[in-house]
Amino acid sequence: MMEGKKMGKIQPLLILFLILTCIIGSITINFSSASMNENIDLNMTNTSELVIYTYDSLLADPYYDIEGNFSKVSGISKENIQIVRLSDANEIVIRLLQEKDQPEADIVIGIDNALIHLIDNKSEVLEVISPQNVNEIDSNLIQNLDAEQYLLPYDFGIISLYYQNSIINSQSYPELSNLTLDTLLTSPLISMLIVENPKFSSPGLGFLLWTIAIYGDPEINFTGLLSRDWRDWWSLAKDDILITKSWGDAFDIFFNPEEEKPIMVSYGTSPAYGFCQWQDNTTSAVLTHENNQENAWLQIEGIGLVRDAPNKANAEAFINWFLSEELQSDLPEHQWMYPANINANVSTCFTQASIHPENVTRLNDLITPSMLSEYLTQWQDEWEQVVVQRTIPGYEYMFTTLGLLLLTIPILIRRNKKKQL
Repeated sequence: MMEGKKMGKIQPLLILFLILTCIIGSITINFSSASMNENIDLNMTNTSELVIYTYDSLLADPYYDIEGNFSKVSGISKENIQIVRLSDANEIVIRLLQEKDQPEADIVIGIDNALIHLIDNKSEVLEVISPQNVNEIDSNLIQNLDAEQYLLPYDFGIISLYYQNSIINSQSYPELSNLTLDTLLTSPLISMLIVENPKFSSPGLGFLLWTIAIYGDPEINFTGLLSRDWRDWWSLAKDDILITKSWGDAFDIFFNPEEEKPIMVSYGTSPAYGFCQWQDNTTSAVLTHENNQENAWLQIEGIGLVRDAPNKANAEAFINWFLSEELQSDLPEHQWMYPANINANVSTCFTQASIHPENVTRLNDLITPSMLSEYLTQWQDEWEQVVVQRTIPGYEYMFTTLGLLLLTIPILIRRNKKKQL
């Protein structure tokens, strides 16, 4: 009987514990689901002689026939070259790590100088590469992407704020001519801004690192430019900005007038897209000007050979071709980024409409590779806590629910005592 009475007293708390566990578990499940990539049917075939993982916008706008062009120089049938296009570069990393024991891809294209630090041990998933034309690749880019050469650079550009001139200009928004992250917060521009999720998107991650380099992180004694806290900016901005999963999603919204979102996180080379094709100068790119200097995050994208690639010889031939002067000369006006090959041709229209990384202060010099290796995942997770958790189904009701449950505890205890009497 004594044991029964003890159990009787514990029951209400046990019930409460189980209810709380279910609620918090539900929130955790929803949170994890939002963070994971969707299941992707790769549709691999036994006849594939080369399989490439990349992001959906690689050489795709205007469409560039990667398979057909490589087929001409390699002799591999176009139908046997399979390009798996994921929504963004972060998903390439996820897929690569998931398949490290049984690789299905031969090549990965698009992992950049930030995302590479999500791979704890590169030798588990990639092989060191030294193609025939490696001496033509900018040595500074190699050092800033991966000095060990598990990845080699194929393009580069700076993250910027890309906007439509017909809506946003220095006449209607004078702050544009001397924009800072602080003035962006207080400007009407903040409610027009599209930002990609840094948990999924490489330009979105570049913008997050941009804010960290500007404001600093007092929790790790990193001062940045302004000796403040990057979390404060995101806390103030989160209710005004629109967050998308990928750059492609943001781009579609950007050009939809009904959305009324005429500014997005993109690249300093983005205005060249319209200018080179149609002499269209209706878009521009802008950076911020903290400490009387123009600041930007430099993104360097790389190509890599998957360890134990099923079609290694074909993969090595593709890497040689992809880094060649011929293909690299096609990159500016098909990929809309600067080529990594120093011998590649870059048109005048492209340079006229673009912001070159050499003309700005690169914030990468503040956040070292060792800092990225140590803190990148932590920063992504903390960004998610500050910005994204408010959108998780049920999260906004959690504290209300917890409050109601806490009010219910005394009632449950009193009822339990009456039953015992």
